[in-house]
Amino acid sequence: MLGLAALGGLVFTVGLVVRLRCAAGRCPTPQIRELFDLDAIGSLPRLFTTGLFLAVAVLSARAAARSDPPVRWWWVLVAVGGGVLAAAKVVSLHSAAEQLDGRWLTLVGGLGLTLVGLPLLWWAGRWWSVPAAGAVTFALVVYAAAALGLDQVTLLVGLARSGPVARAFATYLEEGGEAGTALLLLAAMARWLPPSSRRGA
Repeated sequence: MLGLAALGGLVFTVGLVVRLRCAAGRCPTPQIRELFDLDAIGSLPRLFTTGLFLAVAVLSARAAARSDPPVRWWWVLVAVGGGVLAAAKVVSLHSAAEQLDGRWLTLVGGLGLTLVGLPLLWWAGRWWSVPAAGAVTFALVVYAAAALGLDQVTLLVGLARSGPVARAFATYLEEGGEAGTALLLLAAMARWLPPSSRRGA
């Protein structure tokens, strides 16, 4: 996990440097700018976060395969959630919805899913005696708080008509915060992954 954290820190920091250079009128080549754009579809920062969610989905699927019902179904729910988050990140679903004047609808929808879905996931995990329920649900709560809260910070910076440097740091904080909390989720998953010996030979 330390290696992933270092890689993510490098990718996002390079993205910030590129954006700051552009703010100062000294942009690198278009290829470099597109490759390290902090929030562009297909850029390395966005693909890094997408990859973390894909790893969450894969680990959850492995945990489901190693578990017996009803624990298996809890891990299946987490795997589906990881897959949905990966798909939403890779196509920038959140940004697309906001561009269609759906910012507040997106915020309310995200809060609704967080306040209803995550307690239900935690409750199901406790009911089915899933050892990972507390840690994984907590990591999901932290991610949701970062994704929704930091997005509002970026919004406020934009509404304040701040300069390109302030907007660059706001985007760096938002996208880097999402990546960091997604890595926290992956670490929780790895820590509580059921051993392969759990299922009988």
